[in-house]
Amino acid sequence: MDFERVKNEEQRRIRVQQIKDAAIKIFDKRKYLDITLAEIAKETKFTRGNLYKYVSSKEEIYLLVLVDEFRKLLENLKANIDRKFSKEVDKFSDIMAETINSHVRFLKLYSILYTVLEKNASEEKLIEFKENFSNCMDELFSIIKLAFPELTIKQIRKFMEVLGCFIIGFYPLANPDPIQKEAFIKSSTGYYPSKFVQTLKEQIIFNLKNVTYSDGKIFSIPYRLV
Repeated sequence: MDFERVKNEEQRRIRVQQIKDAAIKIFDKRKYLDITLAEIAKETKFTRGNLYKYVSSKEEIYLLVLVDEFRKLLENLKANIDRKFSKEVDKFSDIMAETINSHVRFLKLYSILYTVLEKNASEEKLIEFKENFSNCMDELFSIIKLAFPELTIKQIRKFMEVLGCFIIGFYPLANPDPIQKEAFIKSSTGYYPSKFVQTLKEQIIFNLKNVTYSDGKIFSIPYRLV
């Protein structure tokens, strides 16, 4: 694609989307650590200098991609809950775990958010990302509140915090690369990671029980959908 000077905000949005599309194409084929900004520039047919007019690192690009992937996940989750939710927390956990698991790009990027992506972004881009990510978290809060309206703000926030930490830590463990798989198999530990979806379902129920209710009556939480 030829590089032309951006004349308005719509053209800038299109240019940034071109950069994100190129980064996604590479990310779907290669390990994150092997991807370079030069490679993304080549895929877009931008020069490095032109690419630097929009981002200063590959991490800033993938922060933008992560927000987009989070929004897709939330849209999917809301639609699934509206269509399939049936009063029971175990059903809610099924829907939430299956939906999260279906968004692989989100999971891969989210698992390196705090250790890699945020540490290599400029302050300006990081502030912008955090504001957009916070808006996504607010939307997730609203989805959970729709399913369980009697939960308090504090309860839902705590649930989201604990679940987020679990996903960040457990997803890479449950999805080892080929070398890690061989090490698991050949080691004498006898350990092999649990399946991600099933464990995530269990964790969602466990977190709701322990973060919200202490009497074990979680399955009778009132609900409504609008």
